[in-house]
Amino acid sequence: GQIYIISSGINAEYGGFCLLFCKMRLLALTLLLFVCVFAGKKRRKPRNEAADDILPGCELTDGFDCEKQNLKRCKGSSNIKALRKYCFIMRGHDTLMEELQDIFDGEVKSRKTRMIEALETGYVSQATVKEAASCSIGGGTIMTFDNYTHTLTAGPCTYALTLDRSISNLVVYGVFESYKGGKYANRLKEVAIYVDKTSLVLGEDFDINYQGIGYGAPARINQNMVVWRDDHYVYAEAEAHGAILRWDPAGQLKISVDERFSGDVMGLCGMFNGDSTSDGEHNTLKHAHGKDGMSTHDFGKAWALSGCYHEPSDRVAERERNCDEHLLARLCSVTHAAPGLAECLRDKEIGKRYQAECLRNLCLCDEIDSCMYAETLRISNECYDRIGKKITNENLRTYLDKEEIQYFLPRDHQEVPTEEIGPDNLESNHGEPYAYQDFVAAASCYAYGHSHIQTFDGVSYQTDAHGCSYPLALRSGIQDFAVYGTFQAEQATGELASHLTYVSFFDIKNKVRVQLGQGLEVNYEGRSVPLPYNREFVSIWHNALENQIYIYDHDVGVEVRWDGESSVRIRLDDRYHGKTKGLCGTFNNDPKDEINLLKDTKLTPSTYQIMVQEWKLPSCGFNANLYRDPALCLPSMEDYTKCRQALTDVKFSFCVTDLPAIHFIERCEKDLCRCEDDEECKCEIVSAYAQMCEDAIGSSLNWRSADFCPRNMCLFDNNGCKHNCTPPGVCSCEPGFTLGADGKSCLVEIDAFN
Repeated sequence: GQIYIISSGINAEYGGFCLLFCKMRLLALTLLLFVCVFAGKKRRKPRNEAADDILPGCELTDGFDCEKQNLKRCKGSSNIKALRKYCFIMRGHDTLMEELQDIFDGEVKSRKTRMIEALETGYVSQATVKEAASCSIGGGTIMTFDNYTHTLTAGPCTYALTLDRSISNLVVYGVFESYKGGKYANRLKEVAIYVDKTSLVLGEDFDINYQGIGYGAPARINQNMVVWRDDHYVYAEAEAHGAILRWDPAGQLKISVDERFSGDVMGLCGMFNGDSTSDGEHNTLKHAHGKDGMSTHDFGKAWALSGCYHEPSDRVAERERNCDEHLLARLCSVTHAAPGLAECLRDKEIGKRYQAECLRNLCLCDEIDSCMYAETLRISNECYDRIGKKITNENLRTYLDKEEIQYFLPRDHQEVPTEEIGPDNLESNHGEPYAYQDFVAAASCYAYGHSHIQTFDGVSYQTDAHGCSYPLALRSGIQDFAVYGTFQAEQATGELASHLTYVSFFDIKNKVRVQLGQGLEVNYEGRSVPLPYNREFVSIWHNALENQIYIYDHDVGVEVRWDGESSVRIRLDDRYHGKTKGLCGTFNNDPKDEINLLKDTKLTPSTYQIMVQEWKLPSCGFNANLYRDPALCLPSMEDYTKCRQALTDVKFSFCVTDLPAIHFIERCEKDLCRCEDDEECKCEIVSAYAQMCEDAIGSSLNWRSADFCPRNMCLFDNNGCKHNCTPPGVCSCEPGFTLGADGKSCLVEIDAFN
């Protein structure tokens, strides 16, 4: 448009000329600016990460010095942004480490006073953090946010457990100590927590250390953290920051975080990235997104404060090679048998994981008793998280202090025995044949209690057997061997439970029959024989230490062990793999096809109980119509209590890992429900459990006592009594005789010298 200039002596035409000149000048300036900007962009170096554009000495590698002169020298390097970010994190980390070291050294710097507010006693948090992942630390074992488990093999030191990548929202460090001045981190002693510039330390009691001063819980700190406690734990909650920490002052920690930390954390608790492999979890400050091929030992050392001693990895490996795994496995089983832990170990896979972790922790421990306590605490805390059951620390400590357990503990690392504790060797006087030493069992089947079976492939079921004889195991086609069991019902009607009373072994190949009855009753080819008794293929002997009778046929590769009362074990060598039938199953490593019949048919029984009745001998005259379904008998709480107390006795603490008692408790209470004599039925299950445990651990258990399932020694050669024997083995004499000083012989009463 027109521009009118109001001035004397200047007309409208001159005004139009000025306007044109201004427009042209503005256009020229715009073009000049565009050229300059474009030229500047052309001259600017592209910020890609190509290796050719990284200046010498500016590579982001271990040992990179973040001093200012280095960054200035690298200003023209293509990776300058990555260097600046790395150095920013490192400066924050170094400051944090110095502050943390001062806290643990007791040198508290002057800080700006922050607000701590005491809360009302009995305070219970209402925090609503939605847990997306958790990390658990107990003993030397850490389970990461992604459920990857690793054991600290580094030395006692302070370690970074978890920290967000900005090192500002959540940072948790733990102080690990060793026992007896050892060289490995065995126990978490203290925890330092940093949340948005608020720091505190939780230690071995329920108090809070904030800025070097002790405070009692509950308390609110700086409006961004609440610390409170119950009877078992101290809780530090930062709801606004999505984190809750649960601290057991005995040395167990759980860190729970919400989804905002996914992929944004590092440290020994892993990276919360969904990758539970070692490559997915092992990380360092310089490899914040993981380092492939990093060993667990180096992973631990990477997050330790400076100045700590760590054993070289080859020394760690040597220590682990020299550990007595047999003894430590038994001690780990003891930890798993602590009161109340049976319900936490119902899952076999979880039990195996605990066992492996426990073995490594005890191996690197110089005070076994303390590390066993840490293991019980670790399982107890995880049990609380999984099924909501809390077992008090005092009960766990009291259990481990029992004399039956303390007796087996080595005094320190140097005194751990190196010899293996195993069963008696075969060069004994019990009558085992020399060939028995070469027998290698490939599978075992057990029949015990009131008609319980554990098959060659490990399946357990109740047969509901009647008072009849059944084939326990035989080779398909009725070749080589067969083992039959004869059950007896407690009542003629069969309403109550039945148990084994006779075991018959047939060597079909060599036409030999051996029958075992109550006590030392042994019949070979229709004749009663003394023990030991040996023939060309078959050997029979009595192991007096175990009070067990053995049959071994080296020609057909079968062993039968009978306790003289109600439990039998049948073992086979590997020639019978996939070739057996009977109540003991098919021995093919497939637990899904244990239901079988003598002849293969298109229709198979739908239950084990139907199968069992199909296997009974035709001569069995039992009237099935009189039989009452065992499922109709509901165990009482009294039955359960009797069984639980017996099967979780401290004498069986060495069994729990290899043979959890929980399933035997269930079988025991079912038996008691249908038994006339509860004590006898209970002890039959307990005896079978002890025998199977001894087989599993390779050691004998001295579990019987005068007031705990005493053995009926009257069944075994009358317990040496010359006249009468009353269970469990008390000798007495006929009228006119008195009991001798040995408690077994009987002397004629003669009054002449009285």
